[in-house]
Amino acid sequence: MKIICDIGHPAHVNFFKSSLKVLSENGNVVTIISTDRGMLREIIDRELGDYEIHVMGKHRGSILSIVFEANIAKFLKLLLFLLRSKFDIGISVGSFALGLASKILGRPNLQFDDDPERKLNVFLEKLTSSELFFPPIIEAHSKVSTFNALKEWAYLSPGYFSPEADKLREYDVCPYQYFFVREISPRSLNYSRQYPGIISSFACELPSSYKVMLSLEDKNIAAKYPSDWILLEEPLHDIHSLMYYSRVVISSGDSIAREGALLGVPSIYCGHRKMEANQMLCKKGMLFVKEPREVPVCINEIIARKFRVDAQDEFRHELMDEWEDVTAFIVKAIETYVKENQSGNFHNAT
Repeated sequence: MKIICDIGHPAHVNFFKSSLKVLSENGNVVTIISTDRGMLREIIDRELGDYEIHVMGKHRGSILSIVFEANIAKFLKLLLFLLRSKFDIGISVGSFALGLASKILGRPNLQFDDDPERKLNVFLEKLTSSELFFPPIIEAHSKVSTFNALKEWAYLSPGYFSPEADKLREYDVCPYQYFFVREISPRSLNYSRQYPGIISSFACELPSSYKVMLSLEDKNIAAKYPSDWILLEEPLHDIHSLMYYSRVVISSGDSIAREGALLGVPSIYCGHRKMEANQMLCKKGMLFVKEPREVPVCINEIIARKFRVDAQDEFRHELMDEWEDVTAFIVKAIETYVKENQSGNFHNAT
């Protein structure tokens, strides 16, 4: 089986990494389509460098670039590429370009998403996908199926991620004696209405007894943050170990906030987006959605509670018992869909 995987965001690398490895080990051929976006190609080369990689489309952060370069121009280049390529199935996290090109060429494509709030995106995903998969935050119906977990669980489940405390030595911090802060740049459509540098508005109110690691997407605004914060240089090889051993994760972007909670770290999301995916972790008491002005009080409440190191892994193993193995789900969905829809037009990888 020949698989085309379209990756347009760094988070998609982690989402597909383990499933692509399993599929490749099972004798399937994988080709990666990457968008020219920030450090994405560098991350793909490091994490998925064993596969054939092609860069198509560009994401400069502006609306015009997103619409025309990252979608329309990418679709045209991708369609020409796929016309010359023999492939059996396309997979992506909501790639309209791959979805439409696959549909035109009569090939199936499976898409994944966790953001039903983006109505236009979901409409286009339904239109261009052979099947669309969501966490259980949307009603399953024709062409939309659900899996019982969040997308981030594909790479943060204890079955796929083990933290390494040695990573802390480089930053001279001790486990659970620091905060991990992620400040995103509002250069995507999802965050275009969010004020830049919102964590800087309350940075000086964080408890001084804890060190702070700062993952800052836009380094041009570094001067807005306390000078004694540890400014991280991305891309980080093991950002999740740094998050795992933090006392609290604070993020203006939703993905990192959910990742922190899935790692068993009390996490605060202070961005403007309202997402059902966040509620799955809010209900479990590990994710807190707050306005920026409310964050300092929330942090003080968290650190005032009795802290048990073993409670972190207890929480993660409870999730593992309750939720699906997302990587196994992806592999099974691909293999099952191709098998059930095979009609002699597919091209065997071997």
